[in-house]
Amino acid sequence: MPTLNFEEIVTKISTEKGLTHEEIEKKVKEKLNQLSDLISKDGAAHIVANELGVRVYETPSSTPKKVSIKELNPAFKNVELLVKVLKVNEIRNFKTSSREGRVANVLVGDDTGTCRLVVWDEKQIKELEQGCLKDGCILKVMNCYVKDNNFGGKEVHMGSQASWIIDPAGASVVNVKATNIDRKFIKDLQENDNVSVVGTIVQIFEPRFYDSCPQCNKKVENRGDSYYCSTHNQVTSVPQAILNFVFDDGTENIRVVCFRDIVKQILEVDDLLILKDNADKFREIQRKVAGKQLTITGRVNKNTFFNRLELTANGCSETNPKELAIEIEKKVSNKSNQAK
Repeated sequence: MPTLNFEEIVTKISTEKGLTHEEIEKKVKEKLNQLSDLISKDGAAHIVANELGVRVYETPSSTPKKVSIKELNPAFKNVELLVKVLKVNEIRNFKTSSREGRVANVLVGDDTGTCRLVVWDEKQIKELEQGCLKDGCILKVMNCYVKDNNFGGKEVHMGSQASWIIDPAGASVVNVKATNIDRKFIKDLQENDNVSVVGTIVQIFEPRFYDSCPQCNKKVENRGDSYYCSTHNQVTSVPQAILNFVFDDGTENIRVVCFRDIVKQILEVDDLLILKDNADKFREIQRKVAGKQLTITGRVNKNTFFNRLELTANGCSETNPKELAIEIEKKVSNKSNQAK
């Protein structure tokens, strides 16, 4: 939990106890001498505050913390954000040993970046179901908490205590900034890059499925007739698809790995389970998808087993032919310059 620094502790003691800064610093010095300088000045100030009955820990649960997406930190509680809705995704069902319900996620952004907003409470989910929240809306979310995600970023979670205001009066988010995403050619990719790549699917492999936790999507362990998640204990498993394909942009190619909604988007299939153990159905879709031109965003990772770079996709979109033509022109220009 975040704590106050020395000056903030002194100010807090002064405000609550009516002591001057000189009186407080004297007490801190006495404490340092008493402990033979075995603690820091900040540590001594903490002890003095504790002895005087002054709480120096921040209490974010009672005081809203207004932050931008760039400032998100898992240590923060009671987070308040003002964002623009970029994409409302589908509602999913989940079931664990302790609870079951529905969960949804919304892609949001502000002028410092973008993140995923995960909605757990049924009140907000019903509003999503009724179409109250649409792409382009301004959203003020309150009393949320922050978690790290699997892509090295942060996401905001709305639990039972959270609330939102859709299109609050006088509020606006003019520009939305993509979070540390660079447009690159495949030949220039490096490990840990967060990138956007424009290219073509040249080979696609049959999806594999694994049993996952319906709440956090992590792989679960099969123990007899039950499945266990390392975070949510006993759960009812949900099959999740992993799709691999080779993506080529004219400079090189790279294997792309994608999950869940992105698999559905690329294959244009709502129910991925129809492809499980159904090679004929997959070949039918494979013929349609091969040659598809896309913009893929994601993170570059090193596959140590095969000693190669791979791109884990966290977003994709159909490529505008004009945009693809511009990319090709850039490649041709680069090759010409290198030949000179």
